[in-house]
Amino acid sequence: MPGKFLLASQNNQTLRALQIALRDDRHAVTVARDGLEAVDLALDRSPNAIFLGVELTGLAGLDVARALRALDPTEHVPIIFLAEDANEAHRANEARLPITEVLTAPFELLQVKQRALAALRTGERIAILRQRENDAALIAITDPLTQLYHRRYIMHRLAYEAARSARYATPLTVVLVDIDNLTEVNQRYGVLQGDEVLMELGQMLKKLARTTDVLGRYDAQDFILLTPQTDAQGAHILADRICTMTASHVFGVDQFKITVSVGVASSAGKDLTENLSLVGRSAAALDRAKQSGKNRVEVG
Repeated sequence: MPGKFLLASQNNQTLRALQIALRDDRHAVTVARDGLEAVDLALDRSPNAIFLGVELTGLAGLDVARALRALDPTEHVPIIFLAEDANEAHRANEARLPITEVLTAPFELLQVKQRALAALRTGERIAILRQRENDAALIAITDPLTQLYHRRYIMHRLAYEAARSARYATPLTVVLVDIDNLTEVNQRYGVLQGDEVLMELGQMLKKLARTTDVLGRYDAQDFILLTPQTDAQGAHILADRICTMTASHVFGVDQFKITVSVGVASSAGKDLTENLSLVGRSAAALDRAKQSGKNRVEVG
């Protein structure tokens, strides 16, 4: 299984030997001439594993390894130290850096190939475990139907964004979106069609949201949007777009339409208590929108 390898050594003979060994097995090889270049190429090329000289110009090999372990993209990339003598091998072993091993000169062709294959397998296992961890973490904060954040996580993020807004005195807005006629949809077309509406509207809102916004499912038929650095005017424009977009969209195989009511509450961001009250204020504004005829925006 061919992989991508980064080689960094100040010994040209070592570099040539490793390039021959790795390319013989059809691996892609990138060469760094000093420690600083090794860090840059490790981040730029995303190698599956790194053969790293203990002594390098610019930045020593052990310091390169420490830097790579401190960076998220390279934190778990296997590193094989290339020790030119017993002293370098001792220093590399004493560093006790995770996911590393040491090869000591002379570097034999078969040995290099075996270590390269082992590093690839180690990297694959780590990648699988990290993906499982990421998947589990995402599942833990995601609403299973809409695949948006669930209410508990949204409230956690509100506390974070409220504190951040107060610290930097930047505006913060909460937008609550309620489907006006979901009960009628469930009764006329069935609960599965109602679920389809929730999923489809959730994705529509996701397309409207910025990357800095936090979107989630707040209640059975409500969505919540936290919009950092957005004042009341900007939030009202967004809320109007949500109403217009929803009312003009055709949902489901039965080709029906729905409307939404929206409650908006904004803070200038100077007061933490005011920031934390935004959900309650937007909920009160949403109630007024429902009582005033629905399919409208109210500001709290």
